[in-house]
Amino acid sequence: MIVSTRRLFLKLLSTLDSGTICDVGSMDGADALSFRDAAPESTIYAFEPNPDNFRLMQANRSLQEANIQAVPIAVTNHNGEADFFTVEADYAERDARRGMSSLYRRSDGWSVTAAVLQVKTARLDTFLVDKCPPDARLALWIDTEGKAYEVLEGITGVAERVDLLHVEVETTPCIGSNQKLYPEVKALLHRLGFTELATDQALSQIQFNALFVRSSLPASVQLTVRAQLLRSRLRYLIVRTILRICPACVTRYKAIRSRVAARRGRRPR
Repeated sequence: MIVSTRRLFLKLLSTLDSGTICDVGSMDGADALSFRDAAPESTIYAFEPNPDNFRLMQANRSLQEANIQAVPIAVTNHNGEADFFTVEADYAERDARRGMSSLYRRSDGWSVTAAVLQVKTARLDTFLVDKCPPDARLALWIDTEGKAYEVLEGITGVAERVDLLHVEVETTPCIGSNQKLYPEVKALLHRLGFTELATDQALSQIQFNALFVRSSLPASVQLTVRAQLLRSRLRYLIVRTILRICPACVTRYKAIRSRVAARRGRRPR
């Protein structure tokens, strides 16, 4: 089912009472700020290994005031260090290339590697072992430029405590020539006890986001999750209909929301 997975993730954070939220591959902390709005009492970690992005996050008063804990670590399947390939970007602007650096040397032909750095790496299950109560429920937001599979390999020690998981996936090796693709990511999550709830684009797309929930959620919670899913689907269909009838209306609406979100230092929901 296709919906706005980002919007649904935010709705489900409070439904599932996520005590700890991990923003893996945060770039600028904007998503983490949205998580704070949705889950005021949760502990939020924003992982960002790119030192230029991390310095900007450290200087961002909005993140400090929201008690977002920025962590200069690349989350993957091992603890230690690894090569990190930064991409040329304008760090003075909201340049999308700021989020394209990766533990892979990018194989696409239109991004330019600026530098190869040594960064600290960690498994999430190791990082979280002494940082949250053993009964705390977890939610993960994963956007790691081709390394989603490796991040998920690193959650095995806490997988049973994860109720909600949003992950960016690819269907072709457009980032790293030997990267794991969507079918492998989905199969691993199935083995770890998750069910796919929705995607934000058709499965034929090169890259999209997928939303998963724990398969063993209590029946009453599953009903609430399904109700939220159906509402999200209805909203998606309404927006699509309006877009066909009056494209300019949606464009103006998005522009207004983007300006408001920019003033608040957040991304529009």
